[in-house]
Amino acid sequence: MSRRLIVHFVIGLVLLCFYAASYNALLQQRVGTREAARSSAGVWNLPPIALLAIAGEFKGLMSDYLTMEAGAQLGTELVRNPDGSFRIVKKQYDWPNIHRLFVASQTLDPSFAQTFIVAQGWLPWEPANMIAETQEILKIAAKNRPWDWQPTHFMGFNAYYFLKNSGEAGRFFLEAAKTPKAPTFLSILGARLAQKGGETEAAIVLMKSMLDDKTENDPGYSDIVDRLQALEGVLLIEKGAQQYEKNYGRKLSSLEELISSGILASLPANPYKVPYCMDRNGVIYFDNPNCRTEE
Repeated sequence: MSRRLIVHFVIGLVLLCFYAASYNALLQQRVGTREAARSSAGVWNLPPIALLAIAGEFKGLMSDYLTMEAGAQLGTELVRNPDGSFRIVKKQYDWPNIHRLFVASQTLDPSFAQTFIVAQGWLPWEPANMIAETQEILKIAAKNRPWDWQPTHFMGFNAYYFLKNSGEAGRFFLEAAKTPKAPTFLSILGARLAQKGGETEAAIVLMKSMLDDKTENDPGYSDIVDRLQALEGVLLIEKGAQQYEKNYGRKLSSLEELISSGILASLPANPYKVPYCMDRNGVIYFDNPNCRTEE
């Protein structure tokens, strides 16, 4: 059998599988039972390593199908009422199976963007709550798409919104900001969240590394410089507060005590032209002069 015939045979086999799976999915929607839904996985539930062997040179095509199959299991379902009208009903999702489809798709094509985008839109949210699983998918996407800031940006969002970890979120945003053509807001937001989470020094190091790849004429350069200067001011005050506690055996109660004690000659200049502020928990702010009066 010639190579051309073999290629045509394999393509025909893949299309036949695609048609059979699509027809099976249509039957499942008509039947509307959980048992039918569970049968949708079929061959796609094989371990990813087995799918790699089966797919051969058609990994991209199979990856596309698996993501589409996962998407087909999501959303709502339109059901006909006895009187001929229609109503929308919520499906019963098999989240572990949907997650396996995403993992299999990413195994076959680690750089396929649609996989991590669709996974982010569903897996970390209620009722799936698969945050750790989503972060792993995004981590693999970021590794295989070094030109794309979105996977790491999504990881930062998940860390902040779902995990309530400002420091980790800030680090992710700052890493995303280092990607070529990433929007400037990522570095600004990342620096603020990293500092808020007690990662001021890490934020400074990352922002300095970003400036190494930029010139004064690049968009957002001055914003990064201002944020860097503000963070360096915060770090100076934080270190002063640590020295104050070491000298006097109690925590700093106001920033003025740094001056009266002689630890600092004066507070550092703030590029945002507002006073630095320390809240009741000892957190230093460069952009919130009323932090002490807030709950």
